[in-house]
Amino acid sequence: MWNLLNGLASVLNSLISGSVAAVDIQRAALVVLENYYRDFTVYNPALLTASKSRAAKHMAGLKVYNVDGPGNNASGQSRAMIAAAARRRDSSHNELYYEEADHERRVKKRRARLVVAVEEAFTHIKRLQVEEQQKPPGEMMDPREAAQAIFPSMARALQKYLRTTCQQQYHSMESILQHLSFCITNNMTPKAFLERYLNPGPTLQYDRDRWFSKQWTLVSEEAVTSGLQDGVVFVLKCLDFSLVVNVKKIPFIKLSEEFIDPKSHKFVLRLHCSVRIVVGALPYTTHACTL
Repeated sequence: MWNLLNGLASVLNSLISGSVAAVDIQRAALVVLENYYRDFTVYNPALLTASKSRAAKHMAGLKVYNVDGPGNNASGQSRAMIAAAARRRDSSHNELYYEEADHERRVKKRRARLVVAVEEAFTHIKRLQVEEQQKPPGEMMDPREAAQAIFPSMARALQKYLRTTCQQQYHSMESILQHLSFCITNNMTPKAFLERYLNPGPTLQYDRDRWFSKQWTLVSEEAVTSGLQDGVVFVLKCLDFSLVVNVKKIPFIKLSEEFIDPKSHKFVLRLHCSVRIVVGALPYTTHACTL
């Protein structure tokens, strides 16, 4: 499950104008969910699971085959299995390090390819707009047709990037075309078009049929109609994950004021310099100057 531990008092700042205890747990849970859909990055279960190759290596056991008959020493085989498992455990952090480094390299490489492909496609759209102005009104392309015309040039790079970053389940071809048509209609830049795909956004940004969280259950040891207090913990559960909310009280802050007279800002610059000059064998000591 996905646990989000946050201070509920800060989330309720815009709602509560008086005492926090005046809000019950039910109302607080509703505010948390509203802020979750609006502010928190969309839940992606693919990012929480380990790599299939690494998981397979950790879960796979070693098998020892007795090729010389049943008379061999079983304790020796056990020691060999334990030693092999220890060596595999000691090297697992290296596997994780190199796997994450390789993944970051592939993400950066495919991100660069995607950015270049989208910029070239938008450049082509600008050329089309200049050419279409010379055609009769009936032959001009609408934003949807323009999006369909340039989408194939960026589709492969976008598909590979979404698969590498495990975002392909949130973006259908129809939603991408709609977003591309919207950007063309409003004369938006390639960077504005890519913002949705390069940086995963909140749940409200995606289609409702692709949400993992639609129905929630409130679980609390305290009565849900009781007011909020410091240390109260309640859980919001849905089918795939849950939000664990820990209520923290904002500490009492004592603020005092001290007046400083602007006329008291007086400073003196003191520069001390001492130079010693030697001519031949006779030393001459110069003055020390003070400013």
